[in-house]
Amino acid sequence: MSLREYIVEKMETTPKIFSFAGARVEQVDELPPGLDCQSIFKKVEDALPAKFLQGLKKVRIEDREDFKKRNLSALYDDDVLYISPNFSDDGSVFNDIIHEIAHHIETLYPGFIYDDGKIVHEFLKKRHEVEFELKTEGYWTEGYDFEDINYNEQLDHFLYKKVGPNMLRLVTTGSFIRPYAAVSVREYFATGFEAYYLGQKEKLDKISPMLYDKIYEMHHQENLT
Repeated sequence: MSLREYIVEKMETTPKIFSFAGARVEQVDELPPGLDCQSIFKKVEDALPAKFLQGLKKVRIEDREDFKKRNLSALYDDDVLYISPNFSDDGSVFNDIIHEIAHHIETLYPGFIYDDGKIVHEFLKKRHEVEFELKTEGYWTEGYDFEDINYNEQLDHFLYKKVGPNMLRLVTTGSFIRPYAAVSVREYFATGFEAYYLGQKEKLDKISPMLYDKIYEMHHQENLT
């Protein structure tokens, strides 16, 4: 191998590293042509208050096996944000980063978000609305725990496999900002947070006023602990 070939290979296999709100970003795999990773993260940093980004340790952009297995494009785990490089446009990357940062915020301010019970109450009310609509459409909902606010694999399978995405979209319209918000109270918060910062404040306020008020308070209030 020539020196030039060695340098080229080294450049291609060495992660690109930069900083995002004090967190180390490691771009292991390349994004599609035309997507500028650093400018996307700068856009996120400009959109969110600094308090939402504190405590984030690392961001890794890489093609993970669990992305394929679970049909994911991003995930948050233990103060680390993982992003798939397989995006078609910077808007999709931006949206997913905002969504996963919402899960990071849950670990920073769980008491402020959930202790007063307002978001859980609103979420369960909407879950019951969806269950009623499904029964009206002839679906047998007995045996599925619509009261479980956490991710429930059995209920998730029922909604996405037996009910299906088209019917789920129909029965959640007007109750949830999008169907995925019905999966768990954590996804209810994250999809609402995403909508708030992606220009859908009025829609969120109309559909989920308690969730909207909570995110509004979080954005404007300095002390959240």
